[in-house]
Amino acid sequence: MKKDERPETPRIINKWDLFQVFLASFFMQAVWNFRSLISIGFSICFFPVLGKLCATPEMRREFFRRHLTFFNAHPYFASFALGVSIRLEEMRVAGETGVTETIGRLKELLISPLGAIGDRLFWATIKPAALIFGMVGIFIAPHVWQKFVVLLVTFLMYNIPHFYYRFEGILEGYNHPHDIHRYISQQRFEVLRSLFVYILIVSALSLIVFYSYSLIRSEPINFLFFLLAVLFTIFLHRIIRNFYLVTLGSFLFFLLVAILFL
Repeated sequence: MKKDERPETPRIINKWDLFQVFLASFFMQAVWNFRSLISIGFSICFFPVLGKLCATPEMRREFFRRHLTFFNAHPYFASFALGVSIRLEEMRVAGETGVTETIGRLKELLISPLGAIGDRLFWATIKPAALIFGMVGIFIAPHVWQKFVVLLVTFLMYNIPHFYYRFEGILEGYNHPHDIHRYISQQRFEVLRSLFVYILIVSALSLIVFYSYSLIRSEPINFLFFLLAVLFTIFLHRIIRNFYLVTLGSFLFFLLVAILFL
């Protein structure tokens, strides 16, 4: 053994434990608060391994004092911080010094990259791409069973990368706690993001073409209804300037109009 090498800290957490943490991570957003954002949900994810990391009630209280501090990240990419925290807690239990400070410092450093990368990849790219792809499929599928196939494909398109990074992040964080930055660089996810950008562009153009063709062939009342919907949505956005409220308000208003007049 070289002088600068140290024996690896014994591992008491196995892959089954980490898989249970993966399942618990789906509840990470169950509790939010203004003081520490997702820290409560983040701490809940440790429950499957808590028995191996904390032998006494006092150790558990200290454990949650460490992890109930401010933390926020994209809910899927927070799994990297979960894996890092589990491994460092395991090292602390084994008696390594200075680990307690490292846990807090690493979690603080991971907040920005995990949030930025996750938001850019999923919220800004994969989610709209999958949504518009599903809309196009539903629009052009002639039969009900084909529409169900489209929904299934859309579900898999979004959730395969979602499930993969939620679980892989735990494994990589656990196996590489001190050099986790190598696994969360923007370049690593650029190929996947480029693929979904392409899907987004093609799906959006297809939706515009198919819907425009449908409007041209439809009755004038349908075209006027569509034009009114666009104008009303623009007007509502200028007043509210909130995407979700504008979407909900437009949907409810035109659902009522459609029931009454179409």
